Amino acid sequence: MSDYKEIGSFIDRTYKVVRQDLINRFKSAKVNITPEQWVILSKLGEKDMFQTDLASFSFRDKPTVSRIVDLLVQKKLVERVRDKMDGRKHHVRITPKGNNVIRKATPAVEASRKLGWTNLSEKEYETLIATLDKIFANYSEHNGTK
Repeated sequence: MSDYKEIGSFIDRTYKVVRQDLINRFKSAKVNITPEQWVILSKLGEKDMFQTDLASFSFRDKPTVSRIVDLLVQKKLVERVRDKMDGRKHHVRITPKGNNVIRKATPAVEASRKLGWTNLSEKEYETLIATLDKIFANYSEHNGTK
């Protein structure tokens, strides 16, 4: 393929409309979080994690995750607990208030995802994910981040 397409702009525009859809749905549901906060909160709803692990699982850098966790702590949705073995590390865990936000936000997230997959077949979904995974691997291998 000698004529490489500008995939970054396609990914960026898609990310922006998905993000805006979630923002609108969270507002309608009276959920005071951002899509970025949702990613961290939903991961913590599955299990407590070290803050550094949250960065890996959410594909965000450590300073960004730290800022997001700071905001979630301020909102009393999560709490940091110093690790007993290594005092420099912190476990981040969800609070009961955070669990309530997840319950309230989940229908909005599911509705947004359903909208995104409207008119796509299972095969198209699988092809999209496989293609994005290959592109991710290409960049990760090149940048030494895999």
